[in-house]
Amino acid sequence: MRRVKLFIATSLDGFIARPDGGVDWLFTDGDFGMKAFFATVDAALIGRKTHDQMVAWGMPAGYEGMTNYVFSRSRRADDGVPVTYVTGDLPRFVGALKRQEGKDLWLVGGAGLVDAFRELDLIDDVILSVHPILLGDGIPLFPDRHPPMPLVFERCVEYERGLVQLWYRKAG
Repeated sequence: MRRVKLFIATSLDGFIARPDGGVDWLFTDGDFGMKAFFATVDAALIGRKTHDQMVAWGMPAGYEGMTNYVFSRSRRADDGVPVTYVTGDLPRFVGALKRQEGKDLWLVGGAGLVDAFRELDLIDDVILSVHPILLGDGIPLFPDRHPPMPLVFERCVEYERGLVQLWYRKAG
């Protein structure tokens, strides 16, 4: 069965963006394991706000070579990017995706979608790229309180610039 992998960058104090959504503090001058990770997934699960921000920044809002799903509480007009908008029963949709043939599923974010997946216990793996910065304020990776999610440590990768990548698998 396919797995849902949260692969996301965070500051050392747990923020994925500045209060205004800015991510200017992220390292963008290296691969930091992205190419190897992309080889393990073939679908991207993207929150609508994250998708909209990607479009506003002029970034491709759909990841090439992947099926791109944008989760929204309401359908959106076609904005010309190769995505499928998803509304409705999140556990049912994700369960059906996990049972399909293919590689694993990348939970891109943002915070709202990660929180919904966390609340519904839909995350199988957590891979955090921890950047060596304390933002002090911003959009937290895990904003709400949920029951504990025990994780099993898999590995840690250290990069020269101080970025540390932590790999965990859901216990059980």
